[in-house]
Amino acid sequence: MVSIFCLTFFITQSTDVMLPRYMTPEESLRIGEIGKGHIITAPPGMWAETPSEFEYLKGVFVTWRYGYGSSWDVIFREIVREVVEVSKAFIIVRNSTEQDSVTGYLSSGGVLLDSVEFMIYPNNTVWIRDYGPWFMRKEDNTEGIVDFIYNRPRPLDDTIPWRIGNEWGIPVYGSPLEHAGGNFMVDGLGTGFASTLIYQENPLFTAEQIDSLMLAYNGLEQFIVLPRINIEYTGHIDLWTKILNDTLVMVGEYAPGHPNHDFLNQNADSIRSCRNREGYPYRVVRIPMPWSMSSAPPSYLNSVFVNDKVLVPLWNEPEDDTALFIYQQALPDHEIIGINCSAMAGSGGAIHCITMQVPSSKFLHVKHYPVGNTDDTLNPYRVRARIITSSTLLVDSTIIFYKINSGSFNTTPLSAVIDTPGVYAGYIPAQLSGDTVHYYILAKNIDNIRRTSPMDVPAHIYSFEIGVTGLEENVSDIPFIREFSVFPNPVKKELMFLINLGQRTNLRIEIYNVLGQRLKVFYNNELLSGAYSMTWDFHDDNNYELAQGAYFYRVTTDGETKTGKILYIK
Repeated sequence: MVSIFCLTFFITQSTDVMLPRYMTPEESLRIGEIGKGHIITAPPGMWAETPSEFEYLKGVFVTWRYGYGSSWDVIFREIVREVVEVSKAFIIVRNSTEQDSVTGYLSSGGVLLDSVEFMIYPNNTVWIRDYGPWFMRKEDNTEGIVDFIYNRPRPLDDTIPWRIGNEWGIPVYGSPLEHAGGNFMVDGLGTGFASTLIYQENPLFTAEQIDSLMLAYNGLEQFIVLPRINIEYTGHIDLWTKILNDTLVMVGEYAPGHPNHDFLNQNADSIRSCRNREGYPYRVVRIPMPWSMSSAPPSYLNSVFVNDKVLVPLWNEPEDDTALFIYQQALPDHEIIGINCSAMAGSGGAIHCITMQVPSSKFLHVKHYPVGNTDDTLNPYRVRARIITSSTLLVDSTIIFYKINSGSFNTTPLSAVIDTPGVYAGYIPAQLSGDTVHYYILAKNIDNIRRTSPMDVPAHIYSFEIGVTGLEENVSDIPFIREFSVFPNPVKKELMFLINLGQRTNLRIEIYNVLGQRLKVFYNNELLSGAYSMTWDFHDDNNYELAQGAYFYRVTTDGETKTGKILYIK
């Protein structure tokens, strides 16, 4: 591993000033120093999974620059008070004197120190979310840290992931992307979200190259980039969006008349149109944004998960109580705790920005792509999954639960594939035409970690149908379209239409612009019943590539029509 000390060569900035989350005028004159000491490494070279923020934690990092005023110190103290009740608090300070000051301040405030661990590292700012380590799990069942280029000329901060990796013995992978952590969130199932700031800060990379780098370093198979909101300075997604679980996303909502009212409505619609790796659409819950025309507006989305708690910033605004109520309704199994962050108003961030989660060192991840519909009634149906685990799987613990139609669940083993480490496969017996197979996967390890796929069983469960091609044509009670979706959406390169037809029909797919002008007849032919996937590359009937923007599709069969919106982002 490269020694951290080679990074200190480029440190020229004073460590005694309080820097906001946004770039100061003085720093804007030194943008050429961004990433000057950053180390780029090769990616892990294997499948990786970036854990979500709502998964179980080992602890929470804060960088506490003590003494900027009791108002900020109170916020840090209250965060640590809540954290140590359910996990460890890793507090980064600059020296032993600062450690003694923080220790005394916590003790005098009644905060127990049993679960506090100090780490003495030089640093520039408190905004560890933006420069801190992004932990991930690797296919070889070990941990790793991804280090992005911090988007500020703050070289001490940019060394923190490497310092943590060196101290904890975890390999660090230096990404070539400039990317602040506040503009990054993941669902734990291979999908990441960011704003278009990532394109602005990485002009030498195409969108496709950025997608490839997020896959190589962080294991993200789907990277959804949404337009950044108006006025707000940082461009970070964590000021208006929060992933609450594998299918639920919270999005801010401004009152009508605000410049971001329609904008956030459109972004919420875009998220609703996307699906996770398990095939389930994201649901959206809205939460009010206090009216503000500031470039650093207050937000309730800048919260942090700490195991069974959610710490939510409050602003002495009329919407405070409503925000806490919405969180509690959306997350009934969590304790929702408000922390007054009004002293941070105008700084560009709140609780999420000054914390960084440390996922538990005990983990279990299951990567599975759902089985599709089939006409096969003779051969068993193969179910395949990759499993990353912190410890040995329990004997006979990897199981497929399946049932046919509305029957009872049966089980079949999911066994290791001998010549492919980390891959497991099992077989569901062949069924009759017209049957529907429902199934899910369960795995357990000796760390007492239990994981299912889909993640939220029994609310979600995989299903596939055994086809009856040629037998259900012209049957009036069979729908022409059983299932339909487009993926991904928003889309950067190619859009996939996924269609499951219930009976023979003429199928026509057309693309229109926002003015209602038809641009493309993408498909126009007769098809038998069954599942189909079709990919469109955003070229019109004249083979010209379409410009970035919103488009509409119309899917027509002999008996029905479906329409929807596509957001094309280059």
